[in-house]
Amino acid sequence: MNLKAITLFCISLFIFSCSSSVKKADGSSDQVSGSDTSKSRALSGMDGKDDKDTKSKKTGCIEGDCVNGIGKYVYDNGDIYSGSFKNDMRHGTGIFNYADGEKFDGSYVEDKKQGTGEYLFKNGDKYVGEFQNGQINGKGNYSFKDGKTVSGDFSNDGMEGTGILTEDGKTRNCKVASRKLLCE
Repeated sequence: MNLKAITLFCISLFIFSCSSSVKKADGSSDQVSGSDTSKSRALSGMDGKDDKDTKSKKTGCIEGDCVNGIGKYVYDNGDIYSGSFKNDMRHGTGIFNYADGEKFDGSYVEDKKQGTGEYLFKNGDKYVGEFQNGQINGKGNYSFKDGKTVSGDFSNDGMEGTGILTEDGKTRNCKVASRKLLCE
């Protein structure tokens, strides 16, 4: 054999011995050479996580006791509740962060807002007051992001009510009809 043939044989033997067998999920194997492909696989899996896992968020009870205790629950739509649970329902005090940016901080009874609480709307407005059966009902203060406030009695989830509007230190009697503020 000549020197070229021996060198080629040695290089071929070296490349063949550097290849490895990679198991597939179905138990079969693929031959992968020591090329950039195997480096890419090794780098993408270095942290031990599948790339798909890093994009998905964990949902359900992620902390504590979400059946009868205090816990943190992440809903499929991205809403997050942190607080008290009883019989697998929100019950007691808690904070509900809605995926759209709104937030409720207050009391729950059997999964519904009940008693006093604070609701922050995504437009910057805020309601602090009474809730009944999951809705804005009772005495409360509605603050607009521009500084105006209405103190009064609200019903029908805030759709109706009467109260006093305070704007720039001046007060006026107002009525709420279909969520529209009508003042004298």
